[in-house]
Amino acid sequence: MLGLVASFRKFLSRAAKHHQVIWMMVQRDFKARYVGSVGGILWSILNPLLLVAIYSLVFSLVFGRTIGETPFALWLFCALLPWLTFMEILRSSVGIIEKYKNLITKTPFPSELLPVVIIGAALTNHLVGLGVLVALLLVFQPSLGWAVITLPFYLLCLSSLALGLSWIISSVNVFIRDVGQVVNLVLQLWFYLCPIIYPASIIPESYQYLLRLNPFIFITEGYRRALLTNEGILPVDFLYYLFFALTALFIGGWIFRRLKGHFAEYL
Repeated sequence: MLGLVASFRKFLSRAAKHHQVIWMMVQRDFKARYVGSVGGILWSILNPLLLVAIYSLVFSLVFGRTIGETPFALWLFCALLPWLTFMEILRSSVGIIEKYKNLITKTPFPSELLPVVIIGAALTNHLVGLGVLVALLLVFQPSLGWAVITLPFYLLCLSSLALGLSWIISSVNVFIRDVGQVVNLVLQLWFYLCPIIYPASIIPESYQYLLRLNPFIFITEGYRRALLTNEGILPVDFLYYLFFALTALFIGGWIFRRLKGHFAEYL
């Protein structure tokens, strides 16, 4: 445990030291997504809205037009938005080492900070979508409750889990180029194992405990608690999430450190 804390402190120290470079790379990565695009940044709004419209059209016929007192589309949007960000981070992690191979092989820039660039760009995109979501929510309810202040906490949870998994994905992909295919398959399965397009209440009571074995549910349900039901953080659920997040960070950091010394041979 002490070794994990020491490694994380070293990581934070390196991130602080290179924060200007990281910020420039985040800006460049975010802008590069829309270079030559007529719609530009509007696509970061249109893409999630289109997905919400499609899923709502199909699944509202099964679960009804509202979940509680909330329109199904907004209920879905609250959980789909963080999932899309998480999915974007993991998919982008696949080739991040190869993308910046010149930076790794020709400069002293710490390669373990590259996933931070991906996370920073994805969160920038996320904030655009979150602004749209909040605006839509204010149309259907007079104001947001106090629990909205917990959103930064859930974003930190999302980033922590994504960072650990990104270290695993990005480092292993240097040596095994099938990682991208595996990530896509896992994400497809993971999506349907999260109560994003369906309410958790449809799962039989005897199997409800299994939800805690899926760490991302803490984040999707957290967004709904913060934006829809005005409820705070559940301590027990957070402890389950924390176990999985710390495990991902520990394993991801260990794998990355073991493999990073061999990157130059394969790049």
